[in-house]
Amino acid sequence: MISAFFTADYRDGRVIFGGKSYPAGVFATHLLNQFYINDTTARIAVFRDDLNYHILTQLSNGYLNITEFVKTGANILEALKALPKLRPFDGMNIEEIRNSVTTLFTEENGQKICGYFADKAKLSLLSQNEIAAGTADRMKTATDFSVIENNIAEIKSILLFFNTLADDLILAHGNLLKFCNRINEAERLDEAHLLPLALEIFGDHHFTQSGRYISVKKNAKSVTGTVAKRLNFDSYYSFILTDFFEGLHYGHYPRKCEICGKYFLMQSARRQKYCSYGIAPELYRGKKITCRKYAAVLNRKEKAENDPIVSLYNRRCAAIRTECGRGTITKEYAEIAKRIAKERKQRALNDDKYAKTQYKKDMGREALYAEVDRNLK
Repeated sequence: MISAFFTADYRDGRVIFGGKSYPAGVFATHLLNQFYINDTTARIAVFRDDLNYHILTQLSNGYLNITEFVKTGANILEALKALPKLRPFDGMNIEEIRNSVTTLFTEENGQKICGYFADKAKLSLLSQNEIAAGTADRMKTATDFSVIENNIAEIKSILLFFNTLADDLILAHGNLLKFCNRINEAERLDEAHLLPLALEIFGDHHFTQSGRYISVKKNAKSVTGTVAKRLNFDSYYSFILTDFFEGLHYGHYPRKCEICGKYFLMQSARRQKYCSYGIAPELYRGKKITCRKYAAVLNRKEKAENDPIVSLYNRRCAAIRTECGRGTITKEYAEIAKRIAKERKQRALNDDKYAKTQYKKDMGREALYAEVDRNLK
């Protein structure tokens, strides 16, 4: 079933999907960037017609129009062609899904389903005496219902997924845009301040998921495992919102670059305006340049006072310079202290968990100078 393929593992602010590990929130960011590319959503919506709903209704009510059933399978195969253009579908086994759809939505299988409904109807017409005599049990044993019932369950899962996919894409994209457009309303860009905004925008939309706890290795070299959540999703919307809120819990959120106009995933509480991996739309001295470097060329650097990590670093360095000027520490001591402070700033910028839990303590005068003393021994 589609839901069986749509599975992801979550641990410590990261999502493992298709055998690869990503920071949580990255797929919500991908949706913002890829929604309009190749009109993926429009292509999927074209092949989502009333037939999907009709077939679902028919299967639930115990009958089937085989011609409509086969046409619905063909439409799903066409919609599948657009999926690899959009993450996370590029990491799914699309060929396996295509083979499943091709096998299930055939005229032969439709006839078997109709035969199953006919046999079920015969069972319901048996008299109480025949049922008591075991006739129903013998008829059910003679005709293996389990195979057809499993096929019907899988067909329903596929139909439900594709019936809502286009709407899921549109709804998730629209709400993510609202969030990004209002993100600067927050006093600080951390979970505590962004969560109320996110709940205001997404709170009325319910989504379902199922899963269990599993053991995964922290990295390729790990010997022991650690706890992770393995979640199965019955819709794209459930997946993308889980990815968004899992990311938000760890301080990850999508943000629009003011240079290239694309969205990037922030992983700290900084008010960063420019992405560090995008390419600026204009060349600098005949060469391509990243958005952040291009912003620096234009003197459009982000303000350090809006960055709590850099702000703390600047205050500590200012205090070190003051002590050096007063002669309470030597120049050599001051240089080592500034080097260590810079290393801790860089770590905080790259490690959101460290930034939240330990960075402020490590930048305190006593902790910093204790490390300098250890370096001088």
